[in-house]
Amino acid sequence: MTTPSSPAVDPRLVTALSAECDSIGRQLRHMCQNLSILQTQLVSTTVPAPAPVVPAPVASAPIVPMAPVQPMQQVRPQQSVPAWQPPTYPVAAPRQPWWQRDGVISRLLAAAGVAVTLIGVVMLLVLAAQAGFFGPPLRVLGGALLSGALVFAGVRVHGRPGGKVGAIALTATGFAGMYLDVVAASVLYGWVTTPLAVVIAFGIAAAGVALAVKWESESLALMIVLGAAVLAPVLTSGISLTLIGFLFAIQSATFSAQLGRDWKYLGMARTVPVVLALLVAITSESIFNESGNSAVQLVISAGVVAVVGAGCAMAVQWTGSPSRGGVAGAWSTATFVVSTLPLMSVGAVLGRTESAVLYGIAAVLLLSAGASAKPLPTQLRFGLGATGALALLLSCFSGATESLVVPLILTAGMIFLGVSLYAGSRFVFALGTAFAAIGSIGYLTTVPPEALTTARAASMQLGAITALSSLTAIGALVMLVWAIHRLKLIADSNAAVLWAVAGFGVLYAVTCALVSSGVEIFDSGTGFVVGHSVATIVWMLAATSALVLGLNNRQHARVLLGAGLALTSAAVAKLFLFDLATLSGLVRSVAFLVVGLLLLLVGTRYARAFAKQEQEQVSFASGER
Repeated sequence: MTTPSSPAVDPRLVTALSAECDSIGRQLRHMCQNLSILQTQLVSTTVPAPAPVVPAPVASAPIVPMAPVQPMQQVRPQQSVPAWQPPTYPVAAPRQPWWQRDGVISRLLAAAGVAVTLIGVVMLLVLAAQAGFFGPPLRVLGGALLSGALVFAGVRVHGRPGGKVGAIALTATGFAGMYLDVVAASVLYGWVTTPLAVVIAFGIAAAGVALAVKWESESLALMIVLGAAVLAPVLTSGISLTLIGFLFAIQSATFSAQLGRDWKYLGMARTVPVVLALLVAITSESIFNESGNSAVQLVISAGVVAVVGAGCAMAVQWTGSPSRGGVAGAWSTATFVVSTLPLMSVGAVLGRTESAVLYGIAAVLLLSAGASAKPLPTQLRFGLGATGALALLLSCFSGATESLVVPLILTAGMIFLGVSLYAGSRFVFALGTAFAAIGSIGYLTTVPPEALTTARAASMQLGAITALSSLTAIGALVMLVWAIHRLKLIADSNAAVLWAVAGFGVLYAVTCALVSSGVEIFDSGTGFVVGHSVATIVWMLAATSALVLGLNNRQHARVLLGAGLALTSAAVAKLFLFDLATLSGLVRSVAFLVVGLLLLLVGTRYARAFAKQEQEQVSFASGER
C-alpha cells in the first residue's frame, strides 16, 4: 500500500502574494501621509508631514500577471484654515500703589519741606520780634542769608542726577523767603517804603519765575507764588492795602512765564490771592466800615487787577499762542473772569450814581473788546461778553430807580436780541434771553394779575411806568420769539406753536398797558373801566386775526384755529364774567357791540370758506364722472 506524497509549494504563488502585500503596504503608507496632511490642516500646526518611507527592495522573481493596482493619488495640502480658539482678554497689570510711583514720595517730602521752612522764616521774622530775640537787623539779615543759601544750593543740586525735585524745593523756598523778608523789612520795621518794597518784591518774584522758565518747571513757579501769597498776610497783620500791593506784585510779575507755554495753573494761582484780599477788604468796608481803606483806593485797586487780568488773558491767548485754546485757554479765560470779581463787587462801597457810571464804563469797554477783538479765541470773547453783560446789569440796578429797573433791563434784552439777529450769534442770543428772563420776572413782580382785578388795586400799583414796562415786555417777547425762529433753534413746524404761546403773554402785557394808561389818563374808576373794555376788544381782534389766518394758512391751520378759539372763549368769558359785573353803562355796551360784530364777521367768513370748499368738492366729483 502506497502513501500519496504531499504537493510541492508553488513558488509563483508565494511571489504573487508577496507582491500583493507590498502593494497593500504602499497604499497604507499613502493613506497615512494623507491623514497626516489632513490633521495638519485641522489643527493648523507647523509640523511637516512625514516623508514617505521607501520600501526595501525585494528579490527579483517572476511575478504572476495580475490586475494592476492603481495607487491612491496624493492630496495636495491646501491653505490652512485656523481653528476656532476661545477669545483671550488682556489681563490688566496690577495697579501700582501711589506711594511706589516714581517721585511721589520725594515730591511730597519736598512740598512739606517748603511749607515748614517758610513757616520757620515767618516765625523768625514775627515771633522773634514779639519775644525780643535777636535784633531786627539780625532777623532780616538772617532770613536773607538763609534764603540766598537755599537758592544757591538748589542751583547746585539741579544739575546732578535725581536732583531736580530737591532743586525745585530749595529754590522755591529761597525765593519765597526773600519775598517775605522784604515784606517784613517794610511792614514790621519800616526800613523800606512800601512802594519801593513792592518794586523789590516784584523783582524777586520775577527772578524766581525766570528760573522756573529756564528749568521748564511750572511746579517751581507755583511754589514760589503760593508760598509767598499764603504767608504774606501773617506779616501784614491781616488784609490791608499794603498786602494788596504786594499780592498785585505777584500777579503782574509772574505773568510773563505763561507767554508761549502751556502752563494752565499758574494764572489762577497768581490771581486768586489778590482777588480774595480785595473781596475781603470790600466786604469789610461795606458791612463793618473797618477795612481802613477808602472807597477810592479799593475802586482803583479792583480796576487795576481787572485790567491786568484782561490784558494777561488777551496776551496769553492771542493768535499763534500755544495756550490759545483747549484746557489752557479755558483756564486763562476763567482766570480773567475771576480777576473781574472785585470790580463787580466794588459798587457796595460806592453810591448809586458812582456805581452806575463805573459799571456802565466797564460794560462798554468789556462788550466792545468782546465784539471787536477778532484775533482772540471764541471762549475768551465769550468771557469778555459775559462780564460786560454782568456789568451792564449791575449798572441798570444801580443807576435806575426801582420803578425804572424793569424797563431798562427789558430794553437791554431787546438790544442783545436784535444784535443776535443781525450777527447770527447764539451767545448774544443767550445774553438777551437772560436779560429778558430777569426783566420778565421783575415785570410780573411789579405788575401782578391782582392789580387788574379792582380799580383800587389798579390805582395803587399801575401808572405810566407800568405802561412803559408793559410796552418793553411786549417788545422783548416778540424779539425773543423772532430770534428763536430766525436762528433755527426750533423746527419750522413748531414756529406757529411758539408764536401762539407768546401771543398769550403779549395779550397780558397789552391788557396791563391799556389799564395802566387808562388809570394814568383818567381817574382810577373811569380809567380802569375804559382800559378793560378796550382790552376785551383787543382780545377779540386777536382771536379774529388768528381764525382768519387759519383759513389762509393750511400748514399751521390747526394751531391758529386752536389759538383763535381759545382767545374767543377767553374774550367772551371776560365779557360776561368780568366786564358785565365791573364795567358801566356805555362802555360795557360798546364792548358787547364790538365783540358781537367781530363774532358775526368771523362766523360769516368761516361759513363762506366752508361753502366754497364744499362747492369745490362737488365740482371735482362731477369732473371725475
